[in-house]
Amino acid sequence: MRVSFDVRNADASTLSNPRLKPMTMVSADSHVSLPPKMYKDYVDSKYHADFGGYLDDVAVINQVVGLTGYPAPEESLEVYDKRRVVEHAGEVGYFDPVWRLRHVEAEGIAAEFLHPFGPIGFVPFLDPQNSRRSHELRKAGAQAHNRFLEDFCSEAPGRLLGVPLIYPWPDWKATVAEIVRARESGFHAIFPPMMPGSAPDDLPPLYDSWWDPMWAACQDLGVVVHIHAGFGNAQGFVVGWIRSMFSQTSGEDVGGEGLAALDESMLPKFDPDAGAEAAGTNSFLSELFETFGERRPLWQLMWGGVFDRFPKLKVAFSEIHADWVPVTLAYLDRAHAANPGPMKLTPSEYWARHCACGTSLMRYGDVAVRHEVGINKLMFGSDFPHFEGTWPNTHDWIRTTLGSVPETEARAILGENAIEFYGLDRALLEKTAKRVGPLYTELFNDQPVDPKLIRHFEFRAGINKPVNFNVDQMSQAFEEDRTRATEALAATGKGV
Repeated sequence: MRVSFDVRNADASTLSNPRLKPMTMVSADSHVSLPPKMYKDYVDSKYHADFGGYLDDVAVINQVVGLTGYPAPEESLEVYDKRRVVEHAGEVGYFDPVWRLRHVEAEGIAAEFLHPFGPIGFVPFLDPQNSRRSHELRKAGAQAHNRFLEDFCSEAPGRLLGVPLIYPWPDWKATVAEIVRARESGFHAIFPPMMPGSAPDDLPPLYDSWWDPMWAACQDLGVVVHIHAGFGNAQGFVVGWIRSMFSQTSGEDVGGEGLAALDESMLPKFDPDAGAEAAGTNSFLSELFETFGERRPLWQLMWGGVFDRFPKLKVAFSEIHADWVPVTLAYLDRAHAANPGPMKLTPSEYWARHCACGTSLMRYGDVAVRHEVGINKLMFGSDFPHFEGTWPNTHDWIRTTLGSVPETEARAILGENAIEFYGLDRALLEKTAKRVGPLYTELFNDQPVDPKLIRHFEFRAGINKPVNFNVDQMSQAFEEDRTRATEALAATGKGV
């Protein structure tokens, strides 16, 4: 009789080769949302009259959704969708947890942190994609998404790790109660508003002591604060940018000629047969998401005294890459050495004590600086199910970008760091990994990756891109933030 044996089912203590232990993979950045009309069931009925305005914003975004890679053109599908999972509605995983788990497990991922945003839907009233809304409406949108998130994550507690939206209205007492509820519901992180400091008449910058109740609650509860790509933009900037683009190209508001009216250079093009330099890039994504605002909270929290007032607070920078961290810390360390002020630690020491990176779309440059960032600070993200993410090619993406990394470092980046940083249920995730996780030797071997697929990684995520650091931009932003943060701190009399 033939006996079937899978080494994943063996007791690790009986295996002499540690490489036979399955990889426990955790995505520190993935996404979940509902199709727009489905959110209405989660929105309080008193705000249903405002729902039409949200759908109007969706209609504007939908005019250019093709620029983000949806739907994928056939020439791309032939290269990166060999299993036809994208073609056959893999994006349903945005809002169907059973469908999602099937696809995520096929990638070998045991758990995911689930942020909002997506091309098929965005959070009513609150997302940056919305036109500017009142504080009350923003809060209603956050609550609607969180209700959906609790339903969604109940399918696999401890593995579907929602990141609830926290909006500070009508007061901090109610908002802190929501953070407590999030932790009691099994969530490990929160997602603050994206627009603090983006407009004078909106929420104050994060260095302002007005935010202290949030920092205190998160510190006391062991909840990590997520700063996600796109942070720092005023609400309505996406809709405004699209309307402006259409107006410049066609002389009309959104509609009319649609995509045909756009500058041809903005349309994503992929040539699978071109060389690496000529394969094309998705310039729309590059222009819209290669931003700077999400880095500013790093030094705002340092010079604003937040990290000194809350020494156990944890902050994760999600989908923001990591290649910018060493050069930024070097700049900040020099500034601190020249004028220490009341800060108790150096910027590099604050980073080591408080911060980590959830690095979706991992590039060669992110991996190259892993020791400068901190080998325990770099966390893999799949960005599922976004076009620019690793799905459905996660294993090949890892082979391409992490292929030469030692095993202990690979295991840390792909899952161990997230388990430790967030305090996840290790037993549950290792049990899941025994069922779905790849072996180290399955990921890190001599198996070649199709050059066309590597070119597609460059097209959709720019894996060859150099670090984006502009010293003039950095200097201007830092000096502005340092001055205002120092003044705000002095005005409170709190010191650090």
